[in-house]
Amino acid sequence: MKNDASEFTTLISNREIMYRFLARLYRIEVDEPLLLQLFEMGFPTECDEQELTEGYRMMTAWLREPGSDPLTDLAVDYARIFLSAGVFEGVAASPYESVYTSKERLIMQDARDKVASFYNANGLKLKKTMEIPEDHIALELEFMAHLCRETLQAGDNRARVSALLKEQKKFIERHPARWIPAFCADIEKCAATDFYRALGKITRGFINIEQGILEDFLKYYESPQ
Repeated sequence: MKNDASEFTTLISNREIMYRFLARLYRIEVDEPLLLQLFEMGFPTECDEQELTEGYRMMTAWLREPGSDPLTDLAVDYARIFLSAGVFEGVAASPYESVYTSKERLIMQDARDKVASFYNANGLKLKKTMEIPEDHIALELEFMAHLCRETLQAGDNRARVSALLKEQKKFIERHPARWIPAFCADIEKCAATDFYRALGKITRGFINIEQGILEDFLKYYESPQ
């Protein structure tokens, strides 16, 4: 990584934007304002990570030809994939870490308590009216966005920045990287639309490269200046 503070700030900001974008897509189904925003977005055609490239290309193709009633198609597919509204060869993509990391494959298991501890230790206060468990994928992604925002606000405080980068890397390794790849594979099995197949590929590709990105950041921040 180049010794360039502005480049670092841009990269952290872009990561925050990506985490918030993905979290929104998983939290609830696509509504009209978001769909219009998606139509205006441009996605990269080439990335260093092959799955990201495939996902972006698939998403771009779907947005070019979304069908006659894309909002209904996406709402039905969201319910099918994430709310188990329908059966697809016995496969579901449950958006909770506990389902993928507990022997019982049930929600509200140890993973939920462990991610809640991360949130509390890092100042992320969830609304008491929150209807989804803490280990929902949207909340894990929003937590990473929160840490990115904290990193940007740390400014020139190298010790604080380094601590936040370590916390991001630790959280990724202990939580998203442990279950999101399998979750995304299930999305691709369940999805009826290329929109959600693309989302699975984009998410898995992004999580795959995040650990390497954080390692590079930490080498830079921990090297003698």
